[in-house]
Amino acid sequence: MKKKLGYVFLLPLFAGLLSACSEAKTDARALDGEWKVVEVSGEKIGDEPHPLMSFDMEALKLHGNTGCNLFNSSVTLDPKDIASIKIAPGATTMMACPNMDLEENVLQAMSQVRKVKAGNSEKEMLLLGEDDTVLFILERR
Repeated sequence: MKKKLGYVFLLPLFAGLLSACSEAKTDARALDGEWKVVEVSGEKIGDEPHPLMSFDMEALKLHGNTGCNLFNSSVTLDPKDIASIKIAPGATTMMACPNMDLEENVLQAMSQVRKVKAGNSEKEMLLLGEDDTVLFILERR
């Protein structure tokens, strides 16, 4: 009886472990295309112009704008982990903008990106930091 009772308690544990291990990773190459940034580091972007990111995953390039200034950068993928992505420091234009805080948040968060994950719909992607913190919520344009 004790043995059967032990199995009853262990079965949900093993089922949970299997489902956690089977979660499919999102291929970073799925970022190819143009994305509107709808949230940066937990802060939703209001009525101001939304930052944009345009990924060219074949050339491993990223360009866009921070809500004001333009930027150009490159991305690095890890062939051993399809979800892995790093954004290199890039070049930006240097216009004065009404909301420099948004620009600073976008540039700082870009330097911390380490992974990509599918969002709640096929038009949404998440860029995550080292500890799986959501840095960006992107919406396909």
